[in-house]
Amino acid sequence: MPKSTLESAIQKAASDFALTIVEAVKGSTLDELMALQGETPKRRGRKPGRPKKKAKPGPKPKKKVGRPPKAKTATRKKPGPKPKAKSAATKKSAANKKRSINYPKCAYPGCKNNRYARGKGFCGDHFKEFKAGKIAPADSYSG
Repeated sequence: MPKSTLESAIQKAASDFALTIVEAVKGSTLDELMALQGETPKRRGRKPGRPKKKAKPGPKPKKKVGRPPKAKTATRKKPGPKPKAKSAATKKSAANKKRSINYPKCAYPGCKNNRYARGKGFCGDHFKEFKAGKIAPADSYSG
């Protein structure tokens, strides 16, 4: 029970105020309530698709792709006569010369394999035989 008339008046005003607020909230929409808060309803999750690229400040100069052009000389020589066309046989021999590299061969007679780097003059197979004592050293075959 209220002790004084002031307390009873405050209690009555507070209950009337609360009832008025509850009735106003019941009659309003969700958007109106969110607007009172100062926020808009947010959706949960991320937006579909790729994120937009942020604008970069100021234009950049365009770079040319590839090698820069060669500097042109002031004087130009006239082109000389064109070289003669090569026959098919000379083309094949030229291609074979480019591809064939002469590696040192195995010292064992009749063997055409390349030497093993640490094989003391032999290919891999003959070096194993030399280590086993089945064949003589490479110096005895070379002369």
